[in-house]
Amino acid sequence: MRKDIERKTMKTMKWMLPMGLLMIALNAGNHDLSAISWEEIQQTPTWKKFCGCAVEKPIDQVANREEALGSLEEGKLEELGTENYMEKLYLGVKRDFEYSGTEFKQVSDGLEAQGVALKRIEDDEKKLREILLSIDGDVSFPTGKSSLTPKAKELLGKIAAAMAAYPETKAKVGGHTDSVGAFQLNMRLSKARAVSVKEELMKAGSIAEERFTEVDGFADLQKIVNTISAEPRNRRTEITIGTIKIIK
Repeated sequence: MRKDIERKTMKTMKWMLPMGLLMIALNAGNHDLSAISWEEIQQTPTWKKFCGCAVEKPIDQVANREEALGSLEEGKLEELGTENYMEKLYLGVKRDFEYSGTEFKQVSDGLEAQGVALKRIEDDEKKLREILLSIDGDVSFPTGKSSLTPKAKELLGKIAAAMAAYPETKAKVGGHTDSVGAFQLNMRLSKARAVSVKEELMKAGSIAEERFTEVDGFADLQKIVNTISAEPRNRRTEITIGTIKIIK
């Protein structure tokens, strides 16, 4: 009983200290506290240092890819919780791509660039639970083939590096085609492409096979654009990355 009370007291103090420091900092700057939203508070360096969130360094000041990507040791998921862990991963993947010259544009549910999209999957409370990386099929594979292009291997190398740097993650891989051609052939092709992606991720990042919870092909059953024509946006491979378990 006493230990439970001590734990609760420490937990309360853990939240009160950074909030107190934050209020002092804001008052020192003569901020109108009533005009500051909770979302704005969460973006301050003081809050980010407290919660373990990454404080973003200008990309031109990053020394190398490893610094851009960042990393978390085994056990950090329990310490940070799922949302903060995934926010670190999302920021790391974004900055790794940017460090290599990828120019993202902001969209409603994440980021898009030529050949690749980085999307946020949030729960009903707007907490980040998974990230979705979608790679264009025309970038990844020759027409009608499941062998990866050099560009696809380059992109997958970044995803593999992220899975290696954030070891408490798991992934699902899904292959998708357009509606041109026989459905059964497209189903086999999309599955073969998903398997090729999984194998490249395992090879590039020394990722254990058990970290892949689903590897499957869906042909044209999950269209982005509802058309029977050769729509490029429907030809894609999706990699969904989440944590090994949900921790509040």
